[in-house]
Parts: sequence; structure tokens; C-alpha cells
Amino acid sequence: MAKTMTDEISILRFFETGPIEKAEVVFNIVREKMRERLSARGTEGADSPQRVAVRKRKTRPNAEKAQETAEPSGTA
Repeated sequence: MAKTMTDEISILRFFETGPIEKAEVVFNIVREKMRERLSARGTEGADSPQRVAVRKRKTRPNAEKAQETAEPSGTA
């Protein structure tokens, strides 16, 4: 797994620091390949697992208010 992480990091560094002309060409190639893969996935139909929407966690505004209204620990 460490090798995969190293590969991913080197790819990211290429896009961050590499010559913009080369990075743009590679990006366009990757984008087209990903579009092909996504369209192929859509035509598979029932063979592919369905994507499930993930609910966002609710924030707790009451907990934030409790911290703001709490007295400092140094006072009695």
C-alpha cells in the first residue's frame, strides 16, 4: 500500500510543480478516460452497485452556545 501512496503523491506533485503545458495535456487525457469509464459504468445497469447518498452530519449549535455562555474556570 505504501507504493500506491507514493505513486499518488508523485502524480499530485507532477500536477502541482510540473510544466503547465505537460500537466494540462495529461489532465485532458485523464479527464477523457474518466468520462469513458463513467459512461461505461452507466451502461452496465444492474451489474454495478448503486451509489447511495450519504447524509451530512448535523452541526450542534446548542453545544456552541453552551461553551460561549459557560463561566471561565477561574471564577467561582
